[in-house]
Amino acid sequence: KSMEKETTETSGAPSKKSRAEIQSLPTRQYLDQTVVPILLQALSSLAKERPPDPISFLASYLLKNKNQYDNGGSPPVSQ
Repeated sequence: KSMEKETTETSGAPSKKSRAEIQSLPTRQYLDQTVVPILLQALSSLAKERPPDPISFLASYLLKNKNQYDNGGSPPVSQ
């Protein structure tokens, strides 16, 4: 499993990969490098706020914060 951590250990943030490289990754690595970071933050926020419409809240959160996670970018340290 050290391959999954390979891109994060050298610089502290995932390296930028070309679109072709990202699309050729195994499913788990693809998800880990593209959507898992923002989903974890979104779900954490959802759990704290417990809004009446959780799906709309989640959709809004993802759209509002998507620029912070530029295809494999890590979340800002301040969060």
